[in-house]
Amino acid sequence: MVCFAFAKANSSIVQGYERHVVEQGDTVYKIINQYNITAEQLIELNPDLKMGLKKGATLLIPKSNKTITKRPIERYEEHKVKRKETLYTLAKEYKVTVLDIKEANKKLYSESLQKGDRILIPVFKKGAAVESVAVSTNAVPEYAGQEGLVPGKYRVQKSEGKYRVAKKHNISIDILDDLNPGIEDLQEGMVLNVPYEVEESIRPLVTEISSSSVTKVKTDRKSEQGEAKKASLQYVEYQVQPKMTMYSLEKMTGLKKDSLIALNPALKDGVKSGMVLRIPYKGVKERGAPAPWKSTATYARLVDSIRNYRNQRIAVMLPLSVRNASGDELVGLLKSDKTMRIATDFYSGMMIARDSARALGVTVDFDVFDTGKNESTAISIVRNNDFKKYNSVIGPLMAKNVVAVAKELKDDDIPVVSPLTNTDVKLYKNLFQARPDEDFLMNRLKNYLVGFAAGKNVIIVSDNKKPQLKNQFTALFPNATVLYPDDNNYISSNKYTSPLVKDRDNVVILAAEEAKIFTGAVSDYGAKARSYNITMVGMEDLDDNSINNLGLAAVNYTYPQINRNTSSENIFASHYFKKHGITPSDYATRGFDVAMDVILRQASADNLYESAMRNGRTVMVENSFEYNKRFLAGFYNEACYILRYQPDLSIEEVQVYERN
Repeated sequence: MVCFAFAKANSSIVQGYERHVVEQGDTVYKIINQYNITAEQLIELNPDLKMGLKKGATLLIPKSNKTITKRPIERYEEHKVKRKETLYTLAKEYKVTVLDIKEANKKLYSESLQKGDRILIPVFKKGAAVESVAVSTNAVPEYAGQEGLVPGKYRVQKSEGKYRVAKKHNISIDILDDLNPGIEDLQEGMVLNVPYEVEESIRPLVTEISSSSVTKVKTDRKSEQGEAKKASLQYVEYQVQPKMTMYSLEKMTGLKKDSLIALNPALKDGVKSGMVLRIPYKGVKERGAPAPWKSTATYARLVDSIRNYRNQRIAVMLPLSVRNASGDELVGLLKSDKTMRIATDFYSGMMIARDSARALGVTVDFDVFDTGKNESTAISIVRNNDFKKYNSVIGPLMAKNVVAVAKELKDDDIPVVSPLTNTDVKLYKNLFQARPDEDFLMNRLKNYLVGFAAGKNVIIVSDNKKPQLKNQFTALFPNATVLYPDDNNYISSNKYTSPLVKDRDNVVILAAEEAKIFTGAVSDYGAKARSYNITMVGMEDLDDNSINNLGLAAVNYTYPQINRNTSSENIFASHYFKKHGITPSDYATRGFDVAMDVILRQASADNLYESAMRNGRTVMVENSFEYNKRFLAGFYNEACYILRYQPDLSIEEVQVYERN
């Protein structure tokens, strides 16, 4: 999922202390890491914290008891963090203080040091007078057991590894890793996320967790003790990410809306980014559902894996066609030139991605080249400019042009991302095809159908326009009923519906490309939907074929798509509207998604190639990316969605489990 970093906590210096105003999403752990203090120091000055954090409350923050060097900085050295290295060992190695390193790398005030991080080490000017600033010396042991930690957190003790911590909390190492992404080696004092046992005195008693409800029991001490022992619930603490909805929470946890609200009353006012939820751990696992912190569609959250803060420079090659055009001429061009409109929309989304990355601490600069629609112009731009200085190239938009640019840059290993089009040409090793091809979409749909249609009554509808298409499905379902049209490409209502059965689910596969086949099938099967259980599956998004959505919803129409539709209230759309005064087009959203994915991949690894090989599927606003290298070829995006019309006419993603 995508993270927009906007305003952070408000703080100011007040009478020798700092003041912090609690915001949505703040936790004790986050605050003590932000100000480099211990939980004991924070609670000592703010005793009301024992009752929990409250949004809007003002906290007093004690001064740090560390030292920072005050003398001119001559330069910075870049250091790639190795295994077992800590801030203390690095400070000792470079003869600086821990706070000197944190001052040069602000993120280390709130995040722990990770293997592979690239950080800056200040080199102070020699000969200048050294001035050190030290504050309160009421030293508190930095790693004092588990004191001050909120439930669901655990401080690593001396010599503890993942096995010991996992065993102590009765979980597997894999689950510990899922709760703490990006952490490879444990260090003493590191604070981890763990499942926690809710104390009997504060647990809302739960006698049964089903897919539909969570039942509270009236206070009866004897029954409470018995039911509490029986339930033995564990919970994990989950912070809601941007773009999450109640539907996505239901899918992630395996619980229904009323169950989530019963456990988290704040959800009555809606799902808000940053809110912290309690999610039952043991109950979910006992039902055989996915672990509550794992979506059924797993993906990499690159915003949690940023470690490369080097400035990024990206070449953007688009057919803007604005050379020597005046303001009035540009308006006319935008009205008449569809390609130009697509390019400008696409770039407007890229600009939001750039601003969002900068808010995350990743500096990104775009150099824009106007390629027009000409292949020779694109080649000339590459040959007349130094492209070795770029981390990657996004564009051109047209297939033949992007292939030509990749060919020019392949010897320099500069990644070239094709954002909108795909090609049958064998890709060069440095070409990333961001748009999934039709063969992949077909294979993903077939993979889904093998599991979904097993044991069901399968009907395959063919047409005269592309009769060989049915062969893709008859090979999977040799016992299926195949419907053939007459010479006029017509199938009667009776012919459509006579193979339906009432004692089994019916799966209708549209192996056709003729529009009137789509219209007839949806109409005739939709009319039978009240009497039969029908799911219709096809390759096309029939919303563009003037077919009534009520009919598509009646037959649960299911199809593969490279992108999913999201609410206009998502964070990207809201930010785009504030900046441009209009809602983003599909191309603007695509521009954001492609650019943000490239930027975050480069920030989470040494380069785009390493990230493509190491980081799996990513999910942005509407598009998903999973680049796989093919033999003697480039990288292909092999991520898409299987979508289904719902009874309320919404379109939701169908979670697909990979088959072993």
